[in-house]
Amino acid sequence: MSIQVADDRKIIVKVPLGTPTFIAENFIREKKEWITKQLEKVKKQSELADSMGLLTEEDIIQIKKKARVVIPQRVEYYAKLAGISYKRIFIRLQKSRWGSCSVDGNLNFNCLLVLKPPEILDSVVVHELCHRRHMNHSREFYEEVLRIFPDYKRCNKWLKQNGGAYFKSALQLTRRLKTPAISATVITIGI
Repeated sequence: MSIQVADDRKIIVKVPLGTPTFIAENFIREKKEWITKQLEKVKKQSELADSMGLLTEEDIIQIKKKARVVIPQRVEYYAKLAGISYKRIFIRLQKSRWGSCSVDGNLNFNCLLVLKPPEILDSVVVHELCHRRHMNHSREFYEEVLRIFPDYKRCNKWLKQNGGAYFKSALQLTRRLKTPAISATVITIGI
């Protein structure tokens, strides 16, 4: 079983087919403190996104242009510094990831990174580059990240606390441009 708090503050509970409702309700009650904490986090990120304003299509075009210049420069800088190679860099507007590294050596980055303080972008670049040596999140991986970028923990914390607002702002644009094709049944219970 799992619980997720969506951007619209809906609580999504996934349970195996045939699970009695009372078991799901008990699971939700057990997770009440976690749910409350997540709801507060979503609220704060929504407030931050609202204060940033909605992104327009033209905003996204300009953000992508900037990202296609800035991100490869930062990747090249840290790749040389650390002696790490990579194949290609892809830059997209992603809904839930800041970056990723494929087993083929390709690096993927969210164009929204260029809206953040430069050190936050750098922390994501270093994180993904280090996956070229460690395709996991082991202790050795984080030691490598910290060796190259000592301020990583602070930047990662900032990204976790503030990053969702950037996704929310961009997602509001993509929702205006297309209608979702997924529907779901939502059951509301008191906790």
